[in-house]
Amino acid sequence: MLFKPFFSALFTMGSSVVRRESPTLIIARNLMKTHKGTAKRWRKTANGFKRGIAGRNHGNGGWSRRSLKCLTGRKTATPSQAKRLKRLLPFG
Repeated sequence: MLFKPFFSALFTMGSSVVRRESPTLIIARNLMKTHKGTAKRWRKTANGFKRGIAGRNHGNGGWSRRSLKCLTGRKTATPSQAKRLKRLLPFG
């Protein structure tokens, strides 16, 4: 339902009654907004969502090449993540 009725209120002030008139209809709308933190990390593809693997940007000076090599590339979203990502990225 797009319209919600808004009833006028009655207030008593001393011995007199004051009636406040209000508009009879208020339009209620829900905006779909993109979650900007999610939009910076995830990308929509034809088959789902993908992101970069975390943990490679800094603080890995003593790491071996083998362990750093595992942190390159892309990860795809699991089905439970994809369900939430569809809501967070409506226009993605």
